[in-house]
Amino acid sequence: MITVVAVQPLLGQDPDPPAQGPEFGGSSPIGLVVTLFMLVALIFLIRSMNKHLRKVPPSFDPEPPEREQAESAGSPVPGAPPSPRPSPGSSADGGPPN
Repeated sequence: MITVVAVQPLLGQDPDPPAQGPEFGGSSPIGLVVTLFMLVALIFLIRSMNKHLRKVPPSFDPEPPEREQAESAGSPVPGAPPSPRPSPGSSADGGPPN
């Protein structure tokens, strides 16, 4: 009980305000440089993002069934890489010819 009575007058006092000069809250030239640097970095990031987004295909749907049927039939499909063909004189399983 005695400690509460001794601390109570200290709690009732207002603390001293922090020291503030006349330039408190003002901006500096360093803030302008940092802001301009961030603006330039943002412009370059947006340009890079646009370049990457142009490379994205318009749709991520699977290939149409006509293309899959043409590949299985052996007919050439425009834009498809050529399929490897076995050399003459060898069988399909890679063993000697019969």
